[in-house]
Amino acid sequence: MLPAARKQEILNIVTNAEFISAGNLAENLNISLSTVRRDLMELEEEGLIVRTRGGASTIKHNLALDTGLNTRAVERHEEKSRIAQKTAELVSDAGCIILDAGTTTLEVARNLYPKKVLRVITDSIEIAYELRNRENVIVIMTGGLLKQGTCNLYDGLGEEFLKSMHAQICVMGAIGFSLKSGLTKHEIESLSLRKKMLEISIQIMCIADSSKFKADGLVSVCPADLVDVLITDTGISPSLKQSFEDSGIKVIVV
Repeated sequence: MLPAARKQEILNIVTNAEFISAGNLAENLNISLSTVRRDLMELEEEGLIVRTRGGASTIKHNLALDTGLNTRAVERHEEKSRIAQKTAELVSDAGCIILDAGTTTLEVARNLYPKKVLRVITDSIEIAYELRNRENVIVIMTGGLLKQGTCNLYDGLGEEFLKSMHAQICVMGAIGFSLKSGLTKHEIESLSLRKKMLEISIQIMCIADSSKFKADGLVSVCPADLVDVLITDTGISPSLKQSFEDSGIKVIVV
């Protein structure tokens, strides 16, 4: 049995049983105990199970707290800065991109200096303001209502506007990202707008520092396998990186 298939079988067994010993797994799958322990370790690193004394149990991702824009802006700033610089480098020649509202996407905007015309669609007041006088950048705002205490627009006006638009790349930040829950966010009122952003884009790029693999946001924007590219930092484990790549996601580590 191939390693990926074996790990999936182990995950299925643990999920159905809620708890199972390593010995029982080895016996059921006719594999060595050391192989079981290695697979359990990798599944735990991927955030899919929890290893316990003598076995494993199912995991429920912790719901990330909404710490607010000001707090998120200073958290893991060095990692976000590297991610943003690489992202800006990759999308500068795309023609038309989407940057959804967020602290890491704002960093992308700060690093965008395209040599030819780049159209940037955004629901973020902050991103629009950052790019307002940037050479070769045309800012297109989605429109909608401005939520009190935030800098992003929402409501059906933005979705209606995007129906006639097309973008090469949608760059979207995340509160959480995992194979189980996909790309997750906190803002319920912006969910339909962000889904529309993904729908009109040829390529979906998730930018998330490695802390985002350990928690979930309140709502799922899309499953993980819809994401084409994930840009993250060196904190990602080799096994989790491989699992994302096995699911068809191109992972770029900076």
